[in-house]
Amino acid sequence: MSQSGARTNPLVYMFAFAVGLFSGWVNQMVDDALLTALCMVAFAMLFGAWNPDRPWRWVLLVWIGVPLALGYYQFVVKWPHERGEVYGAFLQVFAASAGGFGGHFMRRMIDNVFLQKGD
Repeated sequence: MSQSGARTNPLVYMFAFAVGLFSGWVNQMVDDALLTALCMVAFAMLFGAWNPDRPWRWVLLVWIGVPLALGYYQFVVKWPHERGEVYGAFLQVFAASAGGFGGHFMRRMIDNVFLQKGD
């Protein structure tokens, strides 16, 4: 578990952002919202369990890749999207939240159950 004064390596933030962009690529290429949500949950839960302090940052870093990838394909590659795809990209924040906060609480539960605390 991370200590309150310890700083997280910036490479970890870049990796979280990269897996978010990968999830955005999955959203665009596979065109399956449930697979994208599974990626969101899995990646955010991984980071939330790894470092449970402030899980909202993992939620945002993983989630933001989906709307950014959608914007890239819309404005750079010129692949048009329907309104529902745009709404779906922003609704993926709920899947990322479930993963990030689920990982946070899972790590807290594991720490409380399996780690002996000295009295």
